[in-house]
Amino acid sequence: MGYFFLMVPYLDFHTHRNTFQRNVLEIVSWHPSKPKPQGYYTIGFHPWWTEAPLKENEKQLLLGQYQTDLYCFAIGECGLDKLKGIDLDTQELIFLQHIEIANELHSPIIIHCVRQFDRLLQIRKLYGKTPWVIHGFVRNKLLAKQIIDAGCRVSVAPAQIMNNTFSEMLQFLPLDRMFIETDSDKSTNIQDRYAVFAKLNNLSLEKLKEQMIQNLSSLLDKQKMQEVMVFMGK
Repeated sequence: MGYFFLMVPYLDFHTHRNTFQRNVLEIVSWHPSKPKPQGYYTIGFHPWWTEAPLKENEKQLLLGQYQTDLYCFAIGECGLDKLKGIDLDTQELIFLQHIEIANELHSPIIIHCVRQFDRLLQIRKLYGKTPWVIHGFVRNKLLAKQIIDAGCRVSVAPAQIMNNTFSEMLQFLPLDRMFIETDSDKSTNIQDRYAVFAKLNNLSLEKLKEQMIQNLSSLLDKQKMQEVMVFMGK
């Protein structure tokens, strides 16, 4: 797969490309219209690139990949975007299809959400039965608390230049309810994002890396996490 771990790796919880850096465990978000990534991944139909409700063969693809491939960690990314993609009613229908599949599989869901958090929390209350992770979260600590109180986690991308609202939210987040990611940003790497977060919260890098792997363990089913631990040499 290209990974080589000398110690506890940096977990890049959500990215759109394989980099195969030494000591980095990457989880690549795979939209099935694009080439399948190598290594660990999640699978879902992103609202930017999905124009109609999922067909039966597309639903079966989600089910099959998660059920048969230990490298497939979750359903998603999927979700709601007020600014981009098809109409919101169709986006919501597609999102509900993902939720139904995840509930059947007892799988986590990786969620893309832009300016639809009120509706997202309503849907979570009505239909959410498995762990949800809101990736790319950049909002304030009040909304972060609402999301966490609803039983969700967030994934964030700390940077050298951040506004005060984002910095305060990063300092507020409970360490056991979050992940760190690069997403599609190629301007910096996961190591720098960890360094920013660790400095902001007065943590050692090793403690932060260990916490993120522990958080992954709490998210995945035992069989998939056992594969990760074997691969890490634990």
